[in-house]
Amino acid sequence: MKRIIMGLVWFIILYFGILVFGGGIAGAIEGAKAGSGEKSFNQGFNQGYQAGYTGGQEFRTKYASVILLIAFGGAVVGTFTGRLPGTKLKAK
Repeated sequence: MKRIIMGLVWFIILYFGILVFGGGIAGAIEGAKAGSGEKSFNQGFNQGYQAGYTGGQEFRTKYASVILLIAFGGAVVGTFTGRLPGTKLKAK
C-alpha cells in the first residue's frame, strides 16, 4: 500500500514539475522574442511578461495530455522498479 501511495505522490510531483518547468521555458522563450524590439524598458518588460505568461499557458494547454502520460509512465515504472524514493522494497 505504501508503494501505491508513494507512486501517486510521485505522479503528482512529476506532473506539476514538468508542467511548470516546461511552461516556464516556453514562456521565457516567447517573452524573449516579444521584448526584443521595444525602445522603452518598461514597455519591453511588460510586453515580454505578457507574452511569456501567455506562451506558458499555451504550452500547458497544448501539451497537457502528453505531460500527463509521461508523468504517469515515469511514476509507474519508478514505483515498480523501486527507483523513486520511498518505493524501494525492503529485503526480507
